[in-house]
Amino acid sequence: KWHSLAATADSYDFSAADQLVDLAIANGQRVRGHTLFWYRLNGLPAWLDEELASASDPAARLRDLMAMHTATVVGRYAGRLAQWDVINEPLSLVGVGFDTENIFYQLLGEEYLDFALLQAHAADPSAELFINETFIEFQPAKFDALIALAQRLLDRGVPLHGIGIQGHFGFFAPDETNLRDQLQRIAAMGLKSEITELDIPLPLFSATPDPLAAQAQAYADVFNACLAVTSCSGITVWGIDDSRTWLDSFVISAPNAPNRPLLFDEMLQPKPAYDSVVEALLGIPSE
Repeated sequence: KWHSLAATADSYDFSAADQLVDLAIANGQRVRGHTLFWYRLNGLPAWLDEELASASDPAARLRDLMAMHTATVVGRYAGRLAQWDVINEPLSLVGVGFDTENIFYQLLGEEYLDFALLQAHAADPSAELFINETFIEFQPAKFDALIALAQRLLDRGVPLHGIGIQGHFGFFAPDETNLRDQLQRIAAMGLKSEITELDIPLPLFSATPDPLAAQAQAYADVFNACLAVTSCSGITVWGIDDSRTWLDSFVISAPNAPNRPLLFDEMLQPKPAYDSVVEALLGIPSE
């Protein structure tokens, strides 16, 4: 993210990012870039507000900064990162419009997506470029709005290759049929899809006889939905083990801690969810 790379507008530290990319490539692993432009939480660098406030033309300054950031970061890893979440969460958390707190939208309007995608494509023509969105799994109207936005971009000839469905199933368990239908709608546009930030907290199943088994089935449902759609090209689980999950410190989900949302437990032992994922990938029917 921008804030973790750039201490100032023109000072970047890639030491941690380089370590991760080098390790992955040395082990034959794919790397997704996350994320170029996001305005919530830790998405923006601390200096950006002051930088824009002091500019005679804030919109022009933001464009310049976006162009420099994209060329610097995407250009550094050109040919090495398979995909980029170029735009993260452009829409309101709840609803169908752009978030009025979105500084990119405030200054540049919807065209900020065009600009960001075009800049990323220029910096690395080989990378697949994604829009990544949250809470669309259980908000049909928001999903429709995202599809309409993607179609407008395609109609304008903007380089967009995929849509990321984050998959933070913190409020409702996955619905395999609904998720598959969403992935198929994305495929019908000629775009790839990915589940990009998957986690399914265990407290969601606290009323079931066996919460771990219910969580395992939920993970299987997500993987089976993706496997059923050829253009669903990957799933990224949002963390490795239950001792290190953002949900335990996030204001909304912290009261439910330990959330235990991942495939490995606190001792790095595989959970039933891990087994269900392996079985889904191997095509073994669930009991």
